[in-house]
Amino acid sequence: MHTLLDDGSFLVFRVREIEVVPFWSSRSRVLRVQKNHAQYRPFECDQSGLDAFLEKTLPDLESEGVHVGVNWSGAKLIGYDVSVADLLKNLAHWQAKFAR
Repeated sequence: MHTLLDDGSFLVFRVREIEVVPFWSSRSRVLRVQKNHAQYRPFECDQSGLDAFLEKTLPDLESEGVHVGVNWSGAKLIGYDVSVADLLKNLAHWQAKFAR
């Protein structure tokens, strides 16, 4: 999982009064965001493995009530933002589906 860091901390957005940290599925998606949105160029692209994301990052975000932005893109940098619980439910669904 990839995200943007501001001085070592996750870059946090306010969306409808909710704090959201965006994550992208690939480094190239983050680099495209930085290329198309100059205000995000100063931030560092950070990568974490799936295990660390699931075992550390998501529990930390959930304990703080922060949502997860998923692959935001486009001219207005829009996309889904979901609670950690909803993200975990969706991941479990897809894992079960592909395990068959």
